[in-house]
Amino acid sequence: MENEKKKLDIKSLFMNYSVYLVLIILVLYFSITNGDFLSSYNIENFLQQIPPVGILTVAYSMILICGNVDLSIGYVGMAAGMVGLYASNSGLPAPVVIAISLVVGAILGTMNALLIKKFDLPSFILTLGTSYVIKGMLGFFTDEQFIGSEQEWFNKLAKTPIGTDMVKSNALIFIIVIIIFVFVMKKTRLGRYTYAVGSNPEAARLSGINIDLHIVKIFMIEGMLAAIAGLLIVSNLNGGASKDANGLDLFAMAAAIMGGTSFSGGIGTIGGAVAGILTLQVFKNGLTLMGVNSFLQDTVTGLVIIFAIIVDYFKRRAGRQS
Repeated sequence: MENEKKKLDIKSLFMNYSVYLVLIILVLYFSITNGDFLSSYNIENFLQQIPPVGILTVAYSMILICGNVDLSIGYVGMAAGMVGLYASNSGLPAPVVIAISLVVGAILGTMNALLIKKFDLPSFILTLGTSYVIKGMLGFFTDEQFIGSEQEWFNKLAKTPIGTDMVKSNALIFIIVIIIFVFVMKKTRLGRYTYAVGSNPEAARLSGINIDLHIVKIFMIEGMLAAIAGLLIVSNLNGGASKDANGLDLFAMAAAIMGGTSFSGGIGTIGGAVAGILTLQVFKNGLTLMGVNSFLQDTVTGLVIIFAIIVDYFKRRAGRQS
């Protein structure tokens, strides 16, 4: 009996912390096999690329923990970022531009939640539809062309060095977002309610939680985080186009699930989600340095997503058996 319990504990430990082990193995492997992996240029490039998708992953983990899915998060972020770009190019001051982008993100996120709850629609299907709507509108208004930034401050929003040239302002923003939402999910009522709603909506309702209102709040927060990510993407590129959002939603979802967030809701941590996006990004970066074809990278990323969902299934099954 004791041996069986010990075996179960080891299995549970592996299931919960496997992403950290995979991350360490990947870093060691690419460090040994490719001399460019730990070069200052590659580290700077890595730290420049990860904050936007990392912030989306933090947002996505909250949506998943709450028991929902959002396939429009990438385009919500890009829409808010492009609106910010146009506002910046029109000469509006930085605080106003940032506020406008945050409001756009909050409105789009709230609209998703209201439609889901009003018509009792699956979030997966509804947000798939809104992703196409937003993508189409972005393509229409930009004519599928790259729109450049005309303001120096906007270009520096994501690229201002912090102490060293390797670490830029977008990395600092990412770290601040992580700290805030680790605290929110662990120490606040909003976090506790999110886990409760995702674990058992009916029990949460009976305990006095306004489920509909809570889901609206989470989608609104997610929209604002997506807006921050969108601003960083557009700033980093000195402009933007609608195609810059392609694949961000699935990448963020895969990272969150890989980091231990359950696809069915109620389980997950912000720290785990961050470890998930670091693992995926290290993997992608390593494959690029090895010269692996970008289409094959997409294939491998898809396989990783499938693997992460299978692991999530076994974790849930083990949880039910225990």
